[in-house]
Amino acid sequence: MNRLQAIIFIVASMIFCVPKGFSQEIQEFGPGVHQDLDHRIETRRVCVPSPKKDVSYDFKKSFEANVNAAIKRERVAFGQKNIGDYVHPAYYSDPVDYAHKIITALRKAYANAYGIKVVDIPLDASVVTAAQNHSCKMISCNQFTHQSSCTGSPKSRISEQVGSWGSCLTGYSENIAINTSKSIEGAMEWAIFGMMYDDLACCNNGHRENFLKCTYDNSWRMGFGYKKGKYSFGSSRSYDTWFMTWDYAKKGRSSSCKWDKSNGKKVCKPATVAVQNLKVNGQSDCTSLKATWTATNTGQIQNFEVYQSTDGKGYKRVTTVKPGAAKSFSSNFSTSGKESKVFVKAVTKEGSFYASEVFVFNVADCKPSANPTDPTPDQPGEDVTDNNPPAPPKPEPKPDPKPDPAQIIIAPNPASYYIRLTNVPYGTPYRITSMKGRTVRFGYYRRNIYVGRLAPGTYVVTADGKTGRFIKQ
Repeated sequence: MNRLQAIIFIVASMIFCVPKGFSQEIQEFGPGVHQDLDHRIETRRVCVPSPKKDVSYDFKKSFEANVNAAIKRERVAFGQKNIGDYVHPAYYSDPVDYAHKIITALRKAYANAYGIKVVDIPLDASVVTAAQNHSCKMISCNQFTHQSSCTGSPKSRISEQVGSWGSCLTGYSENIAINTSKSIEGAMEWAIFGMMYDDLACCNNGHRENFLKCTYDNSWRMGFGYKKGKYSFGSSRSYDTWFMTWDYAKKGRSSSCKWDKSNGKKVCKPATVAVQNLKVNGQSDCTSLKATWTATNTGQIQNFEVYQSTDGKGYKRVTTVKPGAAKSFSSNFSTSGKESKVFVKAVTKEGSFYASEVFVFNVADCKPSANPTDPTPDQPGEDVTDNNPPAPPKPEPKPDPKPDPAQIIIAPNPASYYIRLTNVPYGTPYRITSMKGRTVRFGYYRRNIYVGRLAPGTYVVTADGKTGRFIKQ
């Protein structure tokens, strides 16, 4: 018997009761909100048409398949063949990264058809904190709402992090959702699909408009917050529920603002796990590989999942490892092709996840590719013979200048796959931007940063109030 799935959307003052014996997964949205100081765009301006009919999520299919089926219907309904396919992110490091990449991929699918100029709204550490605070406050206040005397308002929460309204913050949008999925990945996928394609009866497609706005320009930033807590959904029984907040914020021109900072007030934060020191080595003439790694906070981990991509194909889970009492872990798995990319995901008991960086292994040569954790190989020596006298001694090199404390030390530089930030504390938020100022990567520093997908060129890293440059080969 197939499990029954029910999506229940309610707005504002609507109340519903949960029957006795209720066991379905349930979901609820708050109406999407938006405000902008530019009153020309404060009213709803829709560049991407909205569906005239709600579509329920098919739990037997993947998120990507559900979205592409909805897009296929919209190509016909809107008479627009240029809507692209949705391409699901192959790798994501944590729930915040996952939320960002899903929305970016959705905006990209509609960009060419409807003139969305800014596809990627960069993550910002301050906006992430504001969104995280709201998800936590909704639990502690026992309220599912955008605004109340207990939770504050989107404007007040974001202003608390970045600075005052009108000078630092000049616009915002917010979507919120709760549902009872077991994992945060499942919760996000179900919620985002509902807000994109099943939002008409609930909220007149307001959430969809917040995700696909054409008026977002390079001054806008994104944040995502999530937390699991108890919620009754109007019944006498409480359910384990994911509270999720998507915030968008528009930067003002004041120089005294606190954008991209992680030192603002935090109501709570998810208990994080770090998967570290991932290394991969060949076994049995490279017909199989062995991955080794360490992890923090292993008491929170349900299991480790090892994923592998061969020759650019999609990642597949190749093995699962229970954490036990060990401090280091390993797993053997088969491989093929010329190149293997491997990462390890720690799945927590709560239902969240944290992934390692990607390790690249050259299967054809049966050796690791240039990963930052590799030791620098010894330089070959010079043979000395009678016909090859030793070279005269080289002059003593000048001592290296003292490192500038305002500069990040980046190695290797130039880089192919990974970089290390040797004077940035573990867990510090970082941002990588192009020389034109476009953010290409954002995250929390976990010993190394994967840059293999970046186009060749020069990039700027900002973290802990410092900056540094590196060259991507």
